[in-house]
Amino acid sequence: MSQWKKKKTLPDGVWGAALTPFTKAGTIYADGLKAMMDYQIENGLDAFFIGGSTGEGMIMPLEQRMELTELVMDYNKGRIPVIVHVGSADTATAVKLSEHAKLKGADGVCSVIPFYYSMTQEYVREYYKAIAQAAELPVLIYYSPASSSFRLSLDFLYEMMGIEHIEGVKYTESNMEEFRKIKDYHDGEIKAYIGFDAMLLNALTMGANGGIGAWYNVMTKACCQGVYDNYCAGNFEAARETQWKVNHYIAIIKKYIKGTNHAAAKSVLRAMGIDAGTVMPPILPMSPLDEQSMIEELKKEGFFQFVR
Repeated sequence: MSQWKKKKTLPDGVWGAALTPFTKAGTIYADGLKAMMDYQIENGLDAFFIGGSTGEGMIMPLEQRMELTELVMDYNKGRIPVIVHVGSADTATAVKLSEHAKLKGADGVCSVIPFYYSMTQEYVREYYKAIAQAAELPVLIYYSPASSSFRLSLDFLYEMMGIEHIEGVKYTESNMEEFRKIKDYHDGEIKAYIGFDAMLLNALTMGANGGIGAWYNVMTKACCQGVYDNYCAGNFEAARETQWKVNHYIAIIKKYIKGTNHAAAKSVLRAMGIDAGTVMPPILPMSPLDEQSMIEELKKEGFFQFVR
């Protein structure tokens, strides 16, 4: 039995890849952040995953990323676990964010594989070693091939599990055969969370520990209770029916997305009565016409009754 298995502390379940509400001046909109957190906790979210791709962490200054962690930790007050995304193109920033997360009492950290420059296995190994040593918290490898040229082979992932504090992977890829092989390692020792919301149920059948995604911000109750809880309770038909509805609404929203999904998700939350602020440039808000059309179609399709 590997040593790291004895130190697992990351929770199973549905983690919201949290949006970061911003003001038009580019500051963090704290009231919007708190309203979003309350809504998600009340509807069954198992953990917050902050400062990641959905949280616009890659385009936030270092100090603002730290501010986000402090705001979330102070307001959460231990209600549910908080995992901080510390990923960066450079090791020094990731280490500073890891140290800060530990200082503020986070429950774990996660990092995308370094982007922009081509990475070798040696580069990647040393990067995660530095994060793990700085954080001294459970660490997730964030595998998103769309964000990095590095392909994470199964053999290398297995090797990485030998690094103290590394517990698993956020798998933002659609290869369920590969995902199952990750969970096959030492009878499920690797914590594995699916990063595609539309594939939560698929991944659970392959042994996933849960999911980490953007649309859990919006359809929190449906994903946490309707899909995850029903699956765990053996109510497979109910889980499948809810997953299909979730996917139907995701497909509608995606029709109106131009570029990233941040603005659309914030527009939907605003229509639900939760002011999630605006986006950070270079990301742009939705056009008024696209936003109106999206909201009208969602209303027609019963979305706002579904998320209640």
